[in-house]
Amino acid sequence: MVVRVRLQPVWKLFLRVTADLLVLVGVAGVLVWLWGLSDGVIYQYTQSVHFSKDVGNGDAGIAGSPAIPEVSPLPGVARWIGPALPQRDPLLLGRLEIPSIQLTVMMREGVDEASLRKAAGHLPSSALPGESGNVVVLGHRDTFFRPLRGIAQGDPIRVKTRSGSFDYVVDSIQVVAPEQSLAFDRDMPAKSITLITCFPFNYVGPAPRRFIVRARMTASGNDRSEMDPAVHGNLPETRSLEKMP
Repeated sequence: MVVRVRLQPVWKLFLRVTADLLVLVGVAGVLVWLWGLSDGVIYQYTQSVHFSKDVGNGDAGIAGSPAIPEVSPLPGVARWIGPALPQRDPLLLGRLEIPSIQLTVMMREGVDEASLRKAAGHLPSSALPGESGNVVVLGHRDTFFRPLRGIAQGDPIRVKTRSGSFDYVVDSIQVVAPEQSLAFDRDMPAKSITLITCFPFNYVGPAPRRFIVRARMTASGNDRSEMDPAVHGNLPETRSLEKMP
């Protein structure tokens, strides 16, 4: 008996191998995305818990708006997983809150990729919350700063640190070219904050514009600023505003 083996054409074999490779690449990409997302979620949770313990929970909200609920650990869960979670981040600055759009995010010193993956990043060369000057905070449009698409002029903003809370009100919202992100810095009020993210919010790939929110400190804003100089030291600005994704 003669057994005949039919060999597949080379092009069919090539297509099958290519398809398998594409599936593997896709799975790897999803795993990397999930890892980055979980890194941010874990960081936000743990640092919010540590921060709340440090400053207490006696905040009454902003200008009559109800305060955004802060994260609090479940006693049973905290007892089991607490030792495995990240400890207090020495570069943590505080919490940014905008009740009108339900945005609350922990702020970290630095605008490098590692910082922006897990928090809103404070530009090291800018002022600290409560100081004279412009506080510049960056965030990704597809994670923490996505709610900014719903912000409006007059909305209140609060930055809460270990040394006090600082209240701002939105003056203007603009969309500019990347190189113009900080072109207005000299025209800002004596004490102000600027939030920067990429635009359009739903753009696929590196976004071509920047979404800029400018706000000034209110008359009732807290003027204290006793941030640890070590946190706001000469950190390298390893990420250019023009190259934000």
